[in-house]
Amino acid sequence: MANALVKHTNNAQPAPLKAVEGRHIPKGLAEIKALMGSERHTPEYVYTKVLSEQERTIVCFAAGLKRHDLEKGFANFNADTRLKIHKAILQLQELVKAFTDANAMAPAKFLQNAPRENTSTDYSHLTVSSH
Repeated sequence: MANALVKHTNNAQPAPLKAVEGRHIPKGLAEIKALMGSERHTPEYVYTKVLSEQERTIVCFAAGLKRHDLEKGFANFNADTRLKIHKAILQLQELVKAFTDANAMAPAKFLQNAPRENTSTDYSHLTVSSH
């Protein structure tokens, strides 16, 4: 019965496939490896050229590095320091995932049930008085 639903033709040729235009498709393994080995695909490039100073500070803090390490630059980090940075990035990723999975990333959710700060709106201490 299932065969009855399939239409068979003896002379049917498969439709020719057309290549997607616009993006270069690597012709061989060498080109693929060259794309993967690009400078942009290195931790040094991302750390130095992509991350902001604040983001680098967060990563270094999470890695347990010192302030003077921020001034060194990724190229001057030894293998141990680089692995600490790698581990810190993975830990930060897990933190984001935990909040995202709990659907708790919205700023409003961080403000929800926050204790109210007792702020004074009395600015009389700023008034200039003449003696």
